[in-house]
Amino acid sequence: MFIMDPQICMVLLLLGCAMHSVWSQTTEIPETTDETETTETTETTESPNFSCFTYEGTAVDLEGLSGYWYEVARAPDVDDMQCVNYSLPASPNDNNMLELQVEYVDTTNGQWESASESGSLAWDDNAKNGIFTWSIGEVTRLPVTYKLVSTDKTTYAFLCGYMGIAPVPIFKVWTRHRHLSVDDMLIIQQKFVDIGQVEQLAWVEQSLEKCNNSAMRTAGGALVAFALALILRYI
Repeated sequence: MFIMDPQICMVLLLLGCAMHSVWSQTTEIPETTDETETTETTETTESPNFSCFTYEGTAVDLEGLSGYWYEVARAPDVDDMQCVNYSLPASPNDNNMLELQVEYVDTTNGQWESASESGSLAWDDNAKNGIFTWSIGEVTRLPVTYKLVSTDKTTYAFLCGYMGIAPVPIFKVWTRHRHLSVDDMLIIQQKFVDIGQVEQLAWVEQSLEKCNNSAMRTAGGALVAFALALILRYI
C-alpha cells in the first residue's frame, strides 16, 4: 500500500488552498470590470444638447472675424474640396453686402484642380447674429444656411450648416493657421465634443506641397494651352 509522505501532503494542501484563493479572486474580477466599463460608456455618450437647426446664432464681430481662414476639418466629410481657404471682409460694401472669396482644390471624379469663387451675402440682422443664408441652383433654388457656433477670432471658428431640409447638418472648422500640430488637432477635436458632437472630424488637406502643386499644374496647363493657341495661329 502506498503511503504519501506527510511533507508532500502538507505541500498539496497548501497548494490547494492557494489555488482556491486565486480562483475566488478571478471569479470576482468580471463583476468589477463590467461595472467600470458600463460607467465609462455612460459618461462618454453623454453630451450637451446641441442642434444646428434650432441654434439661434451668436453675435458677429465682423472686423474681428475678417481676414484669412483655412478650413482644416469638417464632419461629415461630404465635400469634394481640399486646400480650402476663405477671405472675409472687415465691413460690408456700399450695397450692404459681404464680399467673400473662396479658393480650393476641386477633387470631383478624382481630379485635382485649383478653383476659386466669390460670392455676396446680405449683411442683415440674421448675418449680424451669425446666421448666413443664400440660395443655390439655376432652376430650383435651394436654400443654404450656415451658422457661426463658436470662435475666439484669433485661432479658430466652428460653423454648422445645412442645405434645404437635409436631416444631417455639416460642421466646419476654420483656423488662422494652415498647419496644425497634433496637440492643436486634439484641442480642436475636444472643442468639437464640447459643443455636443461625438463624431470624429475629417481633416482637410492643407499641406503646402500638395496645395501649391495644384496651383502650379493649373498654371502650367494654362501656359501649354496658350502656347498651342499661338502655334495653331501661325500654322
